[in-house]
Amino acid sequence: MVIKSNFKSGFVGLIGRTNVGKSTLVNKILNQKIVITSGTAQTTRDKINCILNTKNSQIIFVDCPGFFKPKNLLGKRLYDTVISVISDSDVVVMIVDAAGGIGGGDFFVIDRIKNKPRPRFLLLNKIDLVSKEKIKEEKEKIKDFNCFDHIIEISAKTGENIDKFLKLLADKLPEGPQYFDKNITTDQPIEKIISEILREKLFANLSQELPHSINISVERFDETVSGKGEKLIIISCNIYIEKISQKAIIIGREGNMLKKVGREARLELEDLLKSKVFLELWVKVEKNWTKSELLLDRFGY
Repeated sequence: MVIKSNFKSGFVGLIGRTNVGKSTLVNKILNQKIVITSGTAQTTRDKINCILNTKNSQIIFVDCPGFFKPKNLLGKRLYDTVISVISDSDVVVMIVDAAGGIGGGDFFVIDRIKNKPRPRFLLLNKIDLVSKEKIKEEKEKIKDFNCFDHIIEISAKTGENIDKFLKLLADKLPEGPQYFDKNITTDQPIEKIISEILREKLFANLSQELPHSINISVERFDETVSGKGEKLIIISCNIYIEKISQKAIIIGREGNMLKKVGREARLELEDLLKSKVFLELWVKVEKNWTKSELLLDRFGY
């Protein structure tokens, strides 16, 4: 931790319903892919610190699961994670989906943050998908909530008004230390990044329901040299699901689905790690792991 004079820093909690664009916003701000995105609920399952370094500040964006009604013990733990982010953040940023419309789920989130004694922002996201009239209609729904320091219309996809948001955000940060080295953009270990990339590929290729039952564990990460004298990274992962019937879905006919997922993940990992990658995938059944305290503890939830 580095102490600097006239330096601002802090943790910024990104809060909102599922699929409002929290992870897309982080990736746009940092100009690189830090967290996975998809149209599936519970894409983000952990607190992920994403770090923006400037000359006079360090902003740690805390991306976390979207608010949703828990259906099992995993959902309850994800919900508790969101509540802890709200409590621990220096600034709370709520994101809503202007295209999908502001509704009861958003008002539920507002109720959870409106009395917190810290700066609060409301970002009206996806304005690139709607008319000005639609934006006006959505803002009318929240006119009676005066708990926000700033309400800003943005597009996480195109970057519209993000610079404006960052300037206003920096003004609200307290003076503080440089918590992380200025050259890093996330504190996630490489094993976590690997598991998230693989989970994203599974999300993209499988049905809406199945990904909720998937967990990834990286069992091996070794750097070696290939027979051609090139750097080679060997990675072995277990893909855990809850039911035997789900195993066949992931593997696919003649193993084609698992091969496709593995190929897509390997190519992205090779680009990330700047190395040839040998990726080995195993599909294993842990019955009802989303409802087991023992297994959730083991998987790090």
